[in-house]
Amino acid sequence: MKTSHIIITAIVALAVFAGCKSSKKNAFYDNIYKEKTSTIYVAPLSDIAERNAERELNDKSHNASLDIAAKHMYLTAATPLVNSGYYVIGPMASAQIAATETRTRRQLQNESIADLNERYGIDAILLTTIHRWRETTCEWTVYAEYQLRSTKSGEELMHVWVRATKLLPTDHKGVPQPLKADIDFAEAWDCDLATAQRCRLVEVLNQFILNDLPLGNRSRQYTEDRYIASRSTEYVNLLIDRDGSVEMKRTTEESFEDDCFVN
Repeated sequence: MKTSHIIITAIVALAVFAGCKSSKKNAFYDNIYKEKTSTIYVAPLSDIAERNAERELNDKSHNASLDIAAKHMYLTAATPLVNSGYYVIGPMASAQIAATETRTRRQLQNESIADLNERYGIDAILLTTIHRWRETTCEWTVYAEYQLRSTKSGEELMHVWVRATKLLPTDHKGVPQPLKADIDFAEAWDCDLATAQRCRLVEVLNQFILNDLPLGNRSRQYTEDRYIASRSTEYVNLLIDRDGSVEMKRTTEESFEDDCFVN
């Protein structure tokens, strides 16, 4: 898979943030530093985006595209965490934990999860949700939620709501013109271009959101990192522009009210 372009855009995105007025990481992620979070379990992604009733072949293809994107979002969530110095429970162990987990998503979000620390040494659980998709012929938008919750104290270590959009350039007739990175992704994963757009969008989104977390205490830059500026907002409006660059605009809870985290 071609990931260099994705990594570059994520770095550009973080650079955009660096220029914005924001608090230091040791303020915004105070609980992570206090608890010295080290080991993270990425729970199975909750995908509650509405699917089409499968009356035609296109409906089936559309639903399959959403399924693939959701799986890709889950599978690529660990990478930015590992790169930041956290230990992430491996896929085999995660599958076993998920298979034996009897609590609902709501219970994992609100009730005690101390047993995950006691049994597996997990410090925090990452809960991700896809709420909704919107798309046109040249634009894909996903509404997602990230929650990092401590197994020790039960406190939220991070909670972010996101609206992320990926645009494609068009020719003079308005026909979408995929970027080379989009085509390379589609060929590498043997998927259609629409699915490639969704997958590249959620992968960049994972890197953008999770790279803002403090570096894990196994990282050499752990001490210095706490004084770096953070995103420090619970609501993110992210745009991957037609040239592949990333732009983030600060937003508020009110701006999400009409946009739908409810199907």
